[in-house]
Amino acid sequence: MENEISILIVEDEEIWIEQLHHILTEFGYTVTKTVSNVEDALVALSGDEYDLVLLDINLNGKKSGIELAKIINKLYVKPFIFLTASLNHQMKDAAATGPSAYLTKPVNPASLYVAIQNAINNFSNNKTGSVKEDDDFSSFFVKQGARYKKIDWAEVAYLSAGKNYTSVFNAADKTEYYIRSSLQKILQYQVPKHLQKQFVQVNRSEAVKLSFIQEVTNDELKTAFKSFVISDTYSKELKNKLNILS
Repeated sequence: MENEISILIVEDEEIWIEQLHHILTEFGYTVTKTVSNVEDALVALSGDEYDLVLLDINLNGKKSGIELAKIINKLYVKPFIFLTASLNHQMKDAAATGPSAYLTKPVNPASLYVAIQNAINNFSNNKTGSVKEDDDFSSFFVKQGARYKKIDWAEVAYLSAGKNYTSVFNAADKTEYYIRSSLQKILQYQVPKHLQKQFVQVNRSEAVKLSFIQEVTNDELKTAFKSFVISDTYSKELKNKLNILS
């Protein structure tokens, strides 16, 4: 089983903390800790294990988030994403710290997911650069020990939901990887928009990428890797996507 990417939240408003915590856990990330002031943030930055920081620019009504970003760059060398209620005159100072992204509150779930994946990608490849809220991202990362494994959505053949995880089958290495998220959340938010129509759900717990389908009968679908039962509920949509006329 893969490790989960862990995230430290530095935010002083409870409503946003609750929103972020909910979205992150739904996507299968681990929230290491949430802190609401500079003092606690400094302790958490130095003492907790985390892969990325979500950082409010205006912490306690001040731009202390920018000062914390400078400390992260100097001492901890971790990717971070700025959170802000509005894009204002402070953005020039914020940009100088090299954040992976800026997200406005309330945070859009898809934008947050893309921003995190982009941050991990750049960090893994020693790159800098930020992602915009409307950017799409064609790959994702799973954590394996101390490294991050990149998986291209174009190579994902199917998704299978389990009790607490969804397995993602990567055709490139013929391996299943696990995301602690529901099938519906993955299809709605984590599969990039330009690829969402290429996945079709065949039963309550499984979805298949159209390009990997080799054969379809009345109640079964076959790929080179696995066969799937087609339930009546999803049969019509499958036939429409495959242009089956009868």
